[in-house]
Amino acid sequence: MKVRKTYFVFCMVLTILLFSCSAKQQQATSSTPADNASPIPNTARQQTAAHTGAAGDVSTRLASLGFYIYDEPVDLPISSIAKLEGGSINTEAFKGKITLLNFWATWCPPCRAEMPSIERLYAQTKGSAFQIVAVNVGERQAQVASFIEKNKYTFPIYLDESQQLSSVFAARGIPSTYLVDKNGKVIAARIGAMEYDQAALIQVFKELADG
Repeated sequence: MKVRKTYFVFCMVLTILLFSCSAKQQQATSSTPADNASPIPNTARQQTAAHTGAAGDVSTRLASLGFYIYDEPVDLPISSIAKLEGGSINTEAFKGKITLLNFWATWCPPCRAEMPSIERLYAQTKGSAFQIVAVNVGERQAQVASFIEKNKYTFPIYLDESQQLSSVFAARGIPSTYLVDKNGKVIAARIGAMEYDQAALIQVFKELADG
């Protein structure tokens, strides 16, 4: 009951915060990879930057790179996520590290387009307090494993075969990506593909991980 209530609250918060996205923006970001795609309009992004001020330099830079920045961190409504190779992780796995939580599928062209950059990001952040949790949406383990092996990806892959998590985190389309702080709370979000190995973005991730 508590988990279900937490999911409901998270859905409501996420819907309210991202409601300003237009249908046209959503279609663009979920159908083609675009470096400038953003789930929030420019006015909202400017308000975020003005609100954070000098102390929020990292947030301002994230916003300029296309992330929506939450005014307040949001609890992560996850009880467990299955690993591709077996086993699972729970909410404790999100504490103590900065996490890039990405929802994707093998049939999704924008997802496939951004995955090489996620692989390069993974290579450049190994050994730091930064991790990638890439959750496949609704596909079977064998199908996902075959895709990962064929493309020689090495970053951690997880499964949401029941789509219980995806119904919350990917309700507006995929790829959907969230940045989770060291307390296990969501601090930023993005709907649509992007190049995750941009030097400016990796620098922000490293600063957050070192902080």
